[in-house]
Amino acid sequence: KEQPATLLAQWAGTLALIPSCRKKLFASKPPTTETKVSSKSFLKFAAPVLTLILGKLAAFGFMTHVAASLPAETALASHQIVLSLFFFLSPCLEVISQTAQAFLPTYYAGRDAATTTSNKKEWNNASNALGAKLLKLGLTVGIFASAIAASVPLFFSNLLTNDLSIQTAVKPLALPLALAGLLTAPVAVSEGVLLARRELKYLASVYLGSTIIFPMGLLRLKKTGGPVSNVWYGFAAFQLFRAICFTGKLWGRALWNKVLGGKKDDTSLD
Repeated sequence: KEQPATLLAQWAGTLALIPSCRKKLFASKPPTTETKVSSKSFLKFAAPVLTLILGKLAAFGFMTHVAASLPAETALASHQIVLSLFFFLSPCLEVISQTAQAFLPTYYAGRDAATTTSNKKEWNNASNALGAKLLKLGLTVGIFASAIAASVPLFFSNLLTNDLSIQTAVKPLALPLALAGLLTAPVAVSEGVLLARRELKYLASVYLGSTIIFPMGLLRLKKTGGPVSNVWYGFAAFQLFRAICFTGKLWGRALWNKVLGGKKDDTSLD
């Protein structure tokens, strides 16, 4: 009964979007030279973004592969429960990333169009302030979302499974789940800011490097046959590496100058 209802809901949503999509995609006016997108410019944007997406998919794929190969009978089941909980909290943080991508380009366009140094500085300071607010908001949301998600394997695992062995096995995964969820906050927000700034090569290089290193560590865990909690501690380390790289790129120079001598850096998000 649920499948037909879900199918009908999907079709209803699709039909509701068709009029809006037709107006956007099939405009009566022909595109001008400013709105035309060449294949070269499209690939310049799409290739790094595709690397980001594939990097995320590869990380979760390797985690599931290693969890399935561990000797503990409950390893894969407990991993799948925690992975579902992580996917549950991720949209709370991804929406802040999308907010950065939606609003920050206006600030950067205003800065680039400014004709005086003072105007450029004003636009830059405004973009810095918005980016900092989004980061604080992301950390706040991340703390609450991670705490809620981690409380499920600790106290409410019976809501997800009736198997007592799985309920016991999933409890040690609560802490790495909380750490991974909390670290996802600065990753998601910083990723949104970097996408808004079109720092695509930097994003792709970080994802490519971390996606190569992370599976190597997971495969080593596969050989030693450690507990499945190590898979999630590894993912938390993976998120920590990306958080340091992304936030360091955006705010590292300003923080460093402040530590050295209280010098304010207005170009931290140039």
